Amino acid sequence: MSGGGLYEFLFDDLIPYVTAQDILSAGIAGEDYPISYRNCRVATVGEEGAIVGAANVFPVDLLKDESYLLVASERHNHILPMLELQDWGSMFLNSLATDETYRGSGVGGQLLAWAKHRTAAEGFDRLSLHVWADNIAAVAFYEARGFVRIGIAEIAHHPRLAHNGGSLLMSWRVR
Repeated sequence: MSGGGLYEFLFDDLIPYVTAQDILSAGIAGEDYPISYRNCRVATVGEEGAIVGAANVFPVDLLKDESYLLVASERHNHILPMLELQDWGSMFLNSLATDETYRGSGVGGQLLAWAKHRTAAEGFDRLSLHVWADNIAAVAFYEARGFVRIGIAEIAHHPRLAHNGGSLLMSWRVR
């Protein structure tokens, strides 16, 4: 949900009968990947604990480790400008998503507060993220919480990736 179609673009139909969700689930279930459950936080509601939001944060420098690349492909190369444009040395908010019915309720803000706290607790002075430039609501959400734009990765149009304007790299500095 948080990738705006990025993960489906990268992984759906790349391996027969394997979906992006299958690939991401394996990475989250493992302990050694940046997207591991160890680097995630979920927001739940109700007695049954229905998941209404999630965030994933890790040191961005882990992206330099090529062993984390799941598969090299034309799709991977298409988004290479985004992968190369990073705020190296920061914590990286890889994903933050809130179920549509809970947007505006504070769930996203709480998850972001957790990511900011973890950034400071682990000794990092910055938290960075990528957001699609055409995701006006998300850009406004982050800017309202102290993030500033520090770069843009130009991503060419692709019929399987419905975004315009590239990916903004944003950063928040621990005070």
